[in-house]
Amino acid sequence: MNVTLVYRGRYLVRQALELETLAPVIRRAGHEVSLAFDPGVLGVTDNVLQVPAVARRLSSPGLLARKILARKPSVLLFSVLPATFGFLNDTARLVREKSPAPIVFMGLFPSLAARAVLKRGAADLVIEGEAEPAVPGLLDMIARAGLPDAEALSAIPNLVFRRGEDLVRTEKAPPVDLDSLPLPDKDLFAPLVSQRTSYAAMVSRGCPFSCSFCEETCMKALYGPGWFRRKGVDAVMAELEAGKARYGFRELIFKDSYLSGDEAWLADLMARFRSGIGVPFKCFATILGFTEKTARLLKEGGCYGVEFGLQTWNEDIRLNVLNRRESDQEARRVFGYCSAAGLAYDVDHMFGLPGETEADHLEGLFAYKGLPGLNRVKVHHLVYLPGAPIALKAPESNLAARLGEGVAADFYDPAFAPAEASRARLMGWAALYKLLPLIPEPLLRRLARRPQAFGRIPKILMAALQGLAAAKTGDLRFAVYLRDYPRLVLRALIGRLTNG
Repeated sequence: MNVTLVYRGRYLVRQALELETLAPVIRRAGHEVSLAFDPGVLGVTDNVLQVPAVARRLSSPGLLARKILARKPSVLLFSVLPATFGFLNDTARLVREKSPAPIVFMGLFPSLAARAVLKRGAADLVIEGEAEPAVPGLLDMIARAGLPDAEALSAIPNLVFRRGEDLVRTEKAPPVDLDSLPLPDKDLFAPLVSQRTSYAAMVSRGCPFSCSFCEETCMKALYGPGWFRRKGVDAVMAELEAGKARYGFRELIFKDSYLSGDEAWLADLMARFRSGIGVPFKCFATILGFTEKTARLLKEGGCYGVEFGLQTWNEDIRLNVLNRRESDQEARRVFGYCSAAGLAYDVDHMFGLPGETEADHLEGLFAYKGLPGLNRVKVHHLVYLPGAPIALKAPESNLAARLGEGVAADFYDPAFAPAEASRARLMGWAALYKLLPLIPEPLLRRLARRPQAFGRIPKILMAALQGLAAAKTGDLRFAVYLRDYPRLVLRALIGRLTNG
């Protein structure tokens, strides 16, 4: 059978990288695989520049449906995020009009809102949780006799489907042994994504922490504490050595939520990475559990930057709203470890948190300005996910119902801000945070008096100014984006012109 994977959104997220592993799992089960990919350039999931009016010209459900139908699929597996559910559901409806292929929705949003997905009617089935335990057996059944009946489906783990008016959930398979998975297909997203400039690796799933807003916390609710797993160093190196031999990549990013924590594992990986791969890399880490030795190991291994989640300098909000237990003092100490090791670092900061005030924005602005070694503040806006604990603290009373329908919002847009006026001010504060490297402190104090004025900078100018800030700090990761992003936009434009 020809199994077509469907994905919309940016490439560098967990769900897209997991498709690269699912593809060889499907091939190992004896089926062909193709991908219909809409990068959503300039849309809500674009982490460089959002221009919705142009984004609607570059992609549409109809255009993606035509791409899918051109592949003549036997089965369709849609990987769906909260921000892409409406678009992909419309796409699936258009495909269904012209193809009898069974449609399966999987990924983050179907795992968190299976009932809502099935209620909309475009999907025949939902995979709730990890796809690898469900997909091979499901495909074998479909290959033999088409879409199975409810009794046959009950033997496949991790499924949710309708039986009359009832919703049926099959047995949950235990979390996958990551070392047992095949090497990822890093050509799956080509030509829109190239591994030659920068290779994206994911060597774990989950996170040992339980931040109230995070998708990993929501997924952990399905599986329990065993959700967090890491590959063994042998398995990590097998992938990276194969990738280096094939692509000759010059930079790498570990997209795991948490590369720190286990210093023995990290020491082994860094020693072998330095001798066997030998390229600069970026990773993510948590403040809790990050030691002076961790900073040294990463630097010796070739790390040029670490990204930490902090989200706010208000300790009370961090603890009681976000369920994050690091103190300001611990954060400054860890950032000091990085500076002492000559290791640049980014910090994630989130706007739109319940209970935050203008005073919090002002305090955070100058706290970041005073950090030595800080590369940049990665600005995000709070996105409420279905089932996330933080949704209970949201000011909007009917939020839960709205989340179940999918909300076209991502971390780069203040869609959940309660009022237009607060959105304008948040965009102004966000602009100041993004451009900290360019703004001397005396000027920063003047600009902070009227942040909403600064938020009116046109988006394309803001992107250019961020490029200048990145050049000033020597931000290697931004340089990777700068090289690859124009090609992505150009290919999207060509695709729109050639497909009508």
